[in-house]
Amino acid sequence: MPSSYTPSLRLEMQAAGENLNTWGAPRLNNTLARIDFALAGRTVLTLTGGDYRLSSQNGGEDEARSAMLDLIGQGPARILVPAVSKIYLVRNRTAAAVQISTGAGASAEVGPGDITLVACDGAELFCLSAAGRALKTYVDQLAWSYNAGNLPGQSGQAGKVLKTDGLTATWTGLSSADIADAAAERLASTGRAIAFAVTL
Repeated sequence: MPSSYTPSLRLEMQAAGENLNTWGAPRLNNTLARIDFALAGRTVLTLTGGDYRLSSQNGGEDEARSAMLDLIGQGPARILVPAVSKIYLVRNRTAAAVQISTGAGASAEVGPGDITLVACDGAELFCLSAAGRALKTYVDQLAWSYNAGNLPGQSGQAGKVLKTDGLTATWTGLSSADIADAAAERLASTGRAIAFAVTL
């Protein structure tokens, strides 16, 4: 009976009495190398937009076995992975969102600049999330939109700082009074530090 392959990582499984005197080297060593890659390997994918199907083959080298997918090039794009249980660490270095999908069922979206875990349950994909949303989306919504009125939105506020009067937070430009207060406080702190040093 010939060797068979594991369903998720496509690793060669030795059949009884198979490959006499060749199972240790090269076959076992090849399988150990594939396990190493599945636990700690990194694959850089250069995307050009559209679909990118990860290579996948029994017993051989393939992209879908990789522990980390490092995405560069052009988004938006969709990465198609095998419909088997697997966890990927995905870093999206493109300028647009990338979908990770089996081609059916729910897909996971990794935003530009995001680094997240993406899990496949054998059919659908899910991002590491909080309250059903990707962590970055969750934090953005919680910090800026969750409690409307307590924190103002960021849109159109480039170059401004968030300032509060103790009750209401607003975006504003720095005034000369703000800078003068900071300079006076820094000078006072320096004076206190010198006085403390002299007393020692």
